[in-house]
Amino acid sequence: MRKLIVLVLVAILSGAFAQGRLFGEIASGNMSLVPGFSLNVQARMGAENVIGPLALRGGFGLTTGGGTVFAIGADVIYFLRSSGSLDFYFGGGLGLVAGGSTLFSINGNAGLEIPVTRDFNFFVELQPALRFSGGASDFVLGIEFGPRLYFR
Repeated sequence: MRKLIVLVLVAILSGAFAQGRLFGEIASGNMSLVPGFSLNVQARMGAENVIGPLALRGGFGLTTGGGTVFAIGADVIYFLRSSGSLDFYFGGGLGLVAGGSTLFSINGNAGLEIPVTRDFNFFVELQPALRFSGGASDFVLGIEFGPRLYFR
């Protein structure tokens, strides 16, 4: 099942790469201190203007703290570009988390992108998510930050 999801994600992103400017989030982190310490590191790639003004982003992540957890996901993002120094974006997507148990998640995201150069930016992103596992569900809220590189 995981191989099938990865293949679908690669196929979607490979078709999207020809559409707009590519971007990669090389090492973003999501740190949680409550109820226990965990650190989430993700690597993602995306392309702007895949479906009109919408960008598509997909990637994988690893979480440590009480065991190692592997995650994959895909998001659709709408960028609100401004002529000023900050750009805002929001969107949502789906994710699959595999560790001790398998979780399915519906994610949202809202973030700020702080340009440093034309091709290198920093971002801070708020990520609410509903996670489902078996018959149970829970709500989590994450904050992510890191560098974003643009290609082309």
